[in-house]
Amino acid sequence: MVTDPGTRIREVAWSNPLAVELRREFFERTNLRLYPDGFGHLAPRDVWDADDAAIGRSVVLTLVALRDGVPVGHAALRAPDDGAPAGSVELAKVYVRDRARRSGVATRLVETAESAAREQGFASVVLGTGPLQLDAAAAYVNLGYAPITPYPPYDSFGDALCFAKQL
Repeated sequence: MVTDPGTRIREVAWSNPLAVELRREFFERTNLRLYPDGFGHLAPRDVWDADDAAIGRSVVLTLVALRDGVPVGHAALRAPDDGAPAGSVELAKVYVRDRARRSGVATRLVETAESAAREQGFASVVLGTGPLQLDAAAAYVNLGYAPITPYPPYDSFGDALCFAKQL
């Protein structure tokens, strides 16, 4: 992995156009492509916009990675659904554009989110990912996350992969 000192991590509002652009791209390239049966109903832009806004109501931090002023990555922290481990916050919507992968952007996004979670008094960070996203799962393990029993809503998906990291 090559680190890129020219990349800045910036906290933005969930509704920031750069953040929305990255989340929509993540949705199209990951959720919709890998899991069309589970996410196809969200494909129309107006439906996706409403769902994204609903998710945003539980978000406590949104991060965008910028390389030379161009958005290349995204991560967020949100209040998890009831039933998640006590004292936890959920890492969500971690995405890095192809041109910025393997340059440390994801690691910097995750570490920045973890630092913010620690500062906000959370005991742990939890996350859920899909069974076809094995590279993401491996990356989380490499960052110190351990597999946990799926928590809501991931416990209803049957094959979701969930992880936690104590802060």
